[in-house]
Amino acid sequence: MMNIFNKIEKSGLKLPPCPKPLAAYVPAIRIKDTIYVSGQLPICENTMPTGFVPSQISIPHAQKAAATCFLNALSAALSLITETEDLQLVQIQGFVQCTPDFKEIPQVINGASELAIQIMEDKGVHARTAVGVASLPKDAPVEIACVFNVLDTSTPNYSGRYEWIDSTKG
Repeated sequence: MMNIFNKIEKSGLKLPPCPKPLAAYVPAIRIKDTIYVSGQLPICENTMPTGFVPSQISIPHAQKAAATCFLNALSAALSLITETEDLQLVQIQGFVQCTPDFKEIPQVINGASELAIQIMEDKGVHARTAVGVASLPKDAPVEIACVFNVLDTSTPNYSGRYEWIDSTKG
């Protein structure tokens, strides 16, 4: 888990506090070893870009907003694990408030996907959905929801019985 914090710091980014919900839901919920993170908006230090991509928000600015959404989602997930646990990103669900003719939706959500891989390395590789929508809460240009798997780092992680057998020799 410390690797995530180190990577964020080295990237010049700051992990925000766990976002407060805007309505009747929780930012994230854990069921056994799975964390479901509610849709996160690109709120950073109580400010948020607003508008439609690309007519009011450029693609690069929307990508940055998607990265901010991912940091908020990561913060929510990290609030539900212990020191002996780590996260594996399973899925990103990305929503872009855009004009009807905009087709570069996956490029916008790449802002979140690329940051996930930069911070989490191989544990940031994920499945993804990228959808253009007519409206998002608070006029946000992007919203990201995530699913994480919780990994127990307190015990050895054997990939199979042959690796275990080999580790017991010599």
